[in-house]
Amino acid sequence: MISKKQFVAYDLGSSRISAMAGEMQVNGELKILSAEFKNSDDIRWGIVEQHTGAAFKVSELQKYLQNSAKIAEISMVSVSVGAKSMKMKNDTVSRFVGKHNIITDKLLAEMLEECERKSKNESVEIFDVFPVSYFVDGVRMDEPVGKTGSQIIGNYHLIIGSSNIKTQRDRCFEKTGLVVEHTPLSIEALSTVLIEDHERENGCALINFGATTTTLAVYSDGILQKLLVVPLGSKNITKDIEELGVSETHAERLKCLKGVAMESLVDNPVYVQIPSNKIENPPVKISTLFLATIIEARLEEMLQPIFDTINSLEYQLDAGVIITGGGSKLSNIIDFIEEKSGMNTRFGNHSDWLSNDTPEKFLDPSFAQLVGTIILTNEYRKEHPIEETEKDNGKKPKIPKKGFRERVADGFIVFFGDEQKLN
Repeated sequence: MISKKQFVAYDLGSSRISAMAGEMQVNGELKILSAEFKNSDDIRWGIVEQHTGAAFKVSELQKYLQNSAKIAEISMVSVSVGAKSMKMKNDTVSRFVGKHNIITDKLLAEMLEECERKSKNESVEIFDVFPVSYFVDGVRMDEPVGKTGSQIIGNYHLIIGSSNIKTQRDRCFEKTGLVVEHTPLSIEALSTVLIEDHERENGCALINFGATTTTLAVYSDGILQKLLVVPLGSKNITKDIEELGVSETHAERLKCLKGVAMESLVDNPVYVQIPSNKIENPPVKISTLFLATIIEARLEEMLQPIFDTINSLEYQLDAGVIITGGGSKLSNIIDFIEEKSGMNTRFGNHSDWLSNDTPEKFLDPSFAQLVGTIILTNEYRKEHPIEETEKDNGKKPKIPKKGFRERVADGFIVFFGDEQKLN
């Protein structure tokens, strides 16, 4: 049985399913016990399409973690959630509280529940809802509890998406027998460990480069203001390279080792010789200059909706852009973003959340979402303690129902050696 300070998190990605076991230390740092992953094509754009295949891989990872993390039994996990169909919408709830009546926490909770209830239906799932601002008798108040007034209006942001996201995920985990303790938003898990408080206040954009999606989250005044999921990711770049007549494996290696985000940044162009995807054909020779042209074109398509969203904002993002995800490891991608957006850009870094003895491999951006999921689950567990009274009877632990106000590229493979200078 996992202790109160131990956690297991899953990330159901479109190219692989990942899992991490960790233990929270007294000083608030996370000690990573182990992490495992399995390549997968059972999930598309954040929705589990093949329940049996995904469940089998989840169960395998459970067994791997129990061995590598030396945990006797894993029965409870957290799963971050993010999908192509997810988006943000705004809503308002108004209540008359009576002349000179005091506004209470209970009233605010009822308004939040009403906001969620209004938007939910059979096809739409509410993944998060949080207040943006309150107005009491026309006067804005960030903390209205204890104030008096006749009418209060609450403005809210809701993260909504297809109900299939939750339904399909639940079906997958039901097959495994694992209890899902907490399901924070993927982008919130990332922002928790990658963005500083002052950056959230001053305004910043977080871009997560996934395999099949690229996600933008805009923060300002301390809260999530915009969410955009573009249905294109780093895997689309790989597929473009495949069109040159090479296999997916070789295309991915070529992208990682010789790919550059901008054609103008290829200083010493070379030809790279790659085996053809057809045995009877001769090897394919690819110019790194042409390779950069392919990559830059796809990056522009992926990121233009994101740049358009940022440019349409009525406020400044003084803290710039933070990038993460496997696709962020593409060479010179920061130069690309800074040139196209005119904004200072940096890589996300989750190392401050980890214990000093953390192996260097866990500093890779591909682990940031799992780390963030554990950090948010730790906060969730503080407010919703696990009832362990039945654990000795072999029964699953009880998980309190989530309240309305809860918020919360694979490694490089070296194989090239045949290069020729371009004339």
